[in-house]
Amino acid sequence: MTLIKSILLGSAAGIVAVAGAQAADLPTKKAAPVAQYVKICNVGGITGWTLPGSDTCVKLSGYITAQVTGGNLDTQYNTATYSTVANAVRLTNPALANQLDALAVATGNAGLGQRVLIAGTQSQGNATWNRSAMGWTTRANFGFDFASNTAYGPLIGHFDINAENGNGFSNTGTATYLNTGYLTWAGITAGKAASFYSFVGGGDNWANIFSPDQKGFNQPDLLAYTASFGGGFSASIALQSPGGNGSSGGGTQFAPPGGTFGGQRWPDIVGQLHVTQGWGEAQLSGVLHQVNVSYNALYGAGGIAGCGVPGVAVVNCNYSQNKTGWGIDAGVKFNLPSFGAGDTFLVTGSYTQNAVWYSGLPDGMWGENGQTNGNGIAMAMYDTYFNSLTNQWSSPTAWSVTAILEHHFTPQFYLNLEGSVGGLKWSNMGGGCYIGGFGCGLAQAVQGPLSPNATSWIIGADLGWNPVTNLNFDLELMYQSTNQSKPSGFLGTVYNVGGVGGAVFVPGAWENTSSGFAGRLRITRYF
Repeated sequence: MTLIKSILLGSAAGIVAVAGAQAADLPTKKAAPVAQYVKICNVGGITGWTLPGSDTCVKLSGYITAQVTGGNLDTQYNTATYSTVANAVRLTNPALANQLDALAVATGNAGLGQRVLIAGTQSQGNATWNRSAMGWTTRANFGFDFASNTAYGPLIGHFDINAENGNGFSNTGTATYLNTGYLTWAGITAGKAASFYSFVGGGDNWANIFSPDQKGFNQPDLLAYTASFGGGFSASIALQSPGGNGSSGGGTQFAPPGGTFGGQRWPDIVGQLHVTQGWGEAQLSGVLHQVNVSYNALYGAGGIAGCGVPGVAVVNCNYSQNKTGWGIDAGVKFNLPSFGAGDTFLVTGSYTQNAVWYSGLPDGMWGENGQTNGNGIAMAMYDTYFNSLTNQWSSPTAWSVTAILEHHFTPQFYLNLEGSVGGLKWSNMGGGCYIGGFGCGLAQAVQGPLSPNATSWIIGADLGWNPVTNLNFDLELMYQSTNQSKPSGFLGTVYNVGGVGGAVFVPGAWENTSSGFAGRLRITRYF
């Protein structure tokens, strides 16, 4: 009996032990849920989740936006060569055509600038009837941030990619490209990042204010170092690429017609002082910009023999130039909590010489240099210009001032009011002398192939609505007007080239004003 009892007790103990071991392998209410294995992290302001088996904090972000844009259309004017005008008026004015032919041979059709305009026609493909008054764009942005702590501060890597499709009015085409991609560590920034010159980007609207927008678009490749002094103060020095940035922008080199930039000899050198405190932020920056332009294809080997006024004096062409352009930018942004949560007021301005991109003027509206929606004639936005008739180089001085007020009526409704004004002035440009008019001597006529002065202004508003978190509706309206003075030696405008009834040449018909408005409805989902 004792033996049987011992066997039964031993068997029961074995069964309990086995059952206990199996039960230990089964999930219980006391086991840690899966969510606890995903660790939330915040490194250097990057809030995300930690990669398993790593100390790297990862964040995913981006947006999808769909929009429809539109604006008014008017006559588009382009500059023309002597030969273009000669061919257009040969039947109606053979004497003028012969004179223009002689000028074309003598100057190689170069250095003409704005002395002749040609109006948009159906044959040129830029008439109102085949230009779009509305368009569509869809963009998807996807970004990654990777951050980890080191003995010298956070090591952060960031990149975001834009994939977009558009058609019609002022769309961005179809492209996929790297928008930004850079790393930061111990004060170092390296990669494709926002310019240290820019204080603000193009504004909240799709059509830009006057701002050197290498902050929201057209970001350069750069290498920079930032020193922080405490109290929100910092100083930076940056070497930035002046060349084109692929689908994300054209860079900062603006060559004149017929001229080309040489290879990059040195970068755009930018210095910046910045402060951020409770009241807002302010910045002062400057840039040195190399201008290395040549008209070698026109005036060098294989080009015309010399420069100067035909029949008066012909000299060796001074067809290449290497000089340093520069610009300064200053801006201040005030927080206005007494007006409303999130309310701000910003004012910024830039002044440049031989560095027109840094003035912000080329990025106004759709980046058409004042020729809004293709209306009127564009401003002469180049870093330098060569007049073969006088064998002289001209320098542009360009400036702009911008103000932005943002007011939140409620946490869901806000309004941005934007305004910009800017100007462009060219040296060695006489201005106002009509070659067919009374009192225009030869010395005056050969001067000023470009409009010597131009002013432009932009006003606009953006009404926004955030009905739920991460969803945004924007309704925008922008208007730009540009006025330009008449160049010296101006000939006139050719209308109806290739159209029914033949070309008509109107002497002295200068198009001094370009203007237009544009609007956008945008719906964006952020994540």
